[in-house]
Amino acid sequence: MADDAASRLYQAFVSQDPAAAISVIEEVRAGGVDQGVLFDSLFAPAMAMLGGAWAGGVIDEYAFTQAAVVAEQVTSFVTPPATATDTGITILIGAMHRDHHAIDKNIVAAALKEAGHRIIDLGVDVRPADFLDRAEETGARIAIVSAQMMSTARAVGRVREMFAASGRDDLILLVSGGPFAADPALAREIGANGVIKGAESAIRLVDRVARERLGTGGD
Repeated sequence: MADDAASRLYQAFVSQDPAAAISVIEEVRAGGVDQGVLFDSLFAPAMAMLGGAWAGGVIDEYAFTQAAVVAEQVTSFVTPPATATDTGITILIGAMHRDHHAIDKNIVAAALKEAGHRIIDLGVDVRPADFLDRAEETGARIAIVSAQMMSTARAVGRVREMFAASGRDDLILLVSGGPFAADPALAREIGANGVIKGAESAIRLVDRVARERLGTGGD
C-alpha cells in the first residue's frame, strides 16, 4: 500500500495535479498513518521517484521543475506537528551554491523548527563562505547543507574544507538530498558527519549529535 501510494503521489507531481497529490496524502492519513511520519513514509519515497526519473532521463529538467512546484505546494500536508519547546540549539540550513531546489530543505527546516530547534534558513544557492560566516555570527554549531544534484552534492565538500581552514572542525556538517540518500559513501567522501533522509531522520540525527557532540541532553 505504501509503495502504491508513493507511486500515485509521484504521478500527481509529474501530472502537475496538486489536488490529486493532496487526495493521496489524505487517503494515506485516513488509513491510519500518523501525521508525524507522513513525510518519511509517503512524501520522501515519491520525491525519490521524482529524482530518479529526472536522473534517468525519464523526465526532463522542465518537467522536474514543474513537478517540484506541485510538491512544494503540498508540503504543509506532510509536515510533522509541533511537539517540543525551545531546545536552545541553533542550526544553519541552506541549499548548496548553484542548487535552487528548496523542497527538501524547507521540510527539514520546518520539522526541526517544530521540534524546538532554532533554525536559521539561509535559502538556496548558498556559498560555502556564507555557512562559515553565519556560524561565526550566530554561534551555530550545526550546519545542514541540502543538494539535489550530483554536482552540487560533491561541492558540499568545500563547506567542510572552509570550516577546517578556519580552525572550525568543531562545526557539525549534516547533508540531505537525493545523491546522499542514494550513496551514503558520498557523504563520507565530502566530510559530512551524517545524512538526513527525511523529517523524522533530521530530528533523530540532530538529537543524537546534540547528545554525543554538543554535550546537551538533546531535548
